Amino acid sequence: MRKETVFANGVIHSLEREGERFAAMLVGADGRIRELYPTGAPLPAGVAIVDLGGAAVVPAFIDAHAHFMSKAALDALAVNLSRLEDGRIVPDSLEAVREALEARGAASAGPIIGFGLCLGAVAERRLPRASELDAWFPRRPVIVLSMDGHSSSYSTPALRKLGVGSMADDGVLSGEAHEFNMGKITAFVMRGLGPGVLARGLSAAVEEAAASGIVSIHCLEGTEDAPTDPAVAAFKLVGGRLGLRLKLWMQYTDLARASRHAGALERRRVGGCLAWEMDGSVSSRTAAFDVDYLDRPDAGRPYRTPDEALALVRPFYEAGWQTSAHAIGPRGIESILSAYERLMDADGDDGNSRRLRIDHFEFPRPDQIVRAGERRLVLPVQPGFAWMDEKFVHTYEEALAPAVRAAQCPLRSLLDAGCVVALSTDAPVQPLDPFVQIAGAVRHPERSERISVYEALRAYSWAGAYAAFEERDRGTLAVGKYADFAALDADPFAADPDTLHEIRVTGTWHEGRPLTAPPPGLAGFAARAAATPRRRL
Repeated sequence: MRKETVFANGVIHSLEREGERFAAMLVGADGRIRELYPTGAPLPAGVAIVDLGGAAVVPAFIDAHAHFMSKAALDALAVNLSRLEDGRIVPDSLEAVREALEARGAASAGPIIGFGLCLGAVAERRLPRASELDAWFPRRPVIVLSMDGHSSSYSTPALRKLGVGSMADDGVLSGEAHEFNMGKITAFVMRGLGPGVLARGLSAAVEEAAASGIVSIHCLEGTEDAPTDPAVAAFKLVGGRLGLRLKLWMQYTDLARASRHAGALERRRVGGCLAWEMDGSVSSRTAAFDVDYLDRPDAGRPYRTPDEALALVRPFYEAGWQTSAHAIGPRGIESILSAYERLMDADGDDGNSRRLRIDHFEFPRPDQIVRAGERRLVLPVQPGFAWMDEKFVHTYEEALAPAVRAAQCPLRSLLDAGCVVALSTDAPVQPLDPFVQIAGAVRHPERSERISVYEALRAYSWAGAYAAFEERDRGTLAVGKYADFAALDADPFAADPDTLHEIRVTGTWHEGRPLTAPPPGLAGFAARAAATPRRRL
């Protein structure tokens, strides 16, 4: 039986109020905080004591936008083609990409899959073509996914198996040709996930989250351009038994199809990326801007007009669902923002009672910032993208004029306008490392858009809880709330802002208990899952 526990000898930042901190915390048998103690206050006798060793403690992190099943599958089956090494991102050439794929191919006789390739890091500034993949790996199916997840390339055998050769330019898919065929690609990848491989990938994903101080992830999953959706099926089977609080967002555009899964959800949610995308990405040159890219006479175009976005959202809105949509450029943002405005205004909802979301919201116009704030929209953003690019890659400056880049992820303006800004990683696009995003928020390339450490931490805890209607129970450390917290190897409030990305988590507790990953082996994984009470998603 669980007992009351005091977590003592820490620097506990509650994030309830700026500057509020405590030295100890009493957690009840139900996992909720019973009391918080200032320095020098007497502690209760007769309870278990956990010595925090002077560590800084913050509320555990909530990642508001990730693709969990894709991450688990890729961790298990593919090679990551992007890593930070000696101040640069590698691999940095197509020859180095070939070597990494070759090592993966030698480990398995199945398809060779690489993900996360940073196009700005490789000297050639592009994906490998089918002609190159065929020469490197004759007769092998090969798939390479870009870091942003908006373009991909394939060997000829892979194109044949997927049936997408007619849409590819020498094996490369980009924009809608990539976006709206991800169901076929996902189904192909998932066929390689036997139970043992899936268990290994899921265990690795949970272990990375726990090592990063994350206790909850909003998971944008599923595709509907294929007859079956193995990713959502697997998620429903095990997602509620992994220890993490996983929130399922189905990327379905059909209300009837989404409704068939509603019983597994804690709250009806739909949307995200893929078929819910209003435009593409900068690195694929498919984000929809008002002016042309610097390196081509093209501004990108929205995947959906405002009227088409309205037609997409309306059935779900009228049925009471919470919705989310990907939008990067101002014309993509306009499609979904205007759709939300029309529905909310007709309904008299000026406080965003559904907590509707626009994910990324990366390059808004000033008027769009004001309008999003007036409706208190929830905006899961990734400031780590801009920070990483400025520090290591320098690709945005190749594509976008300085005035356009200055509008990227305008955090200070968004908060001041009244938007709910929730930090996230978009994993597997970036690793599940909150401090990359926190560093990106505090050291934003545009100085006027930087936010404080306090605001950034709350955006990674309280805002994620608010986005899931859980702010009364989670997101800050207060009496009555669950004891979800992370211990750190440095105090972010005392650290040099330029070293925030180096902070590491030394322990993660969920409802007062240490969060650990299931064993990677199938038998141990199954036993842990069976012993874990199922949570609704």
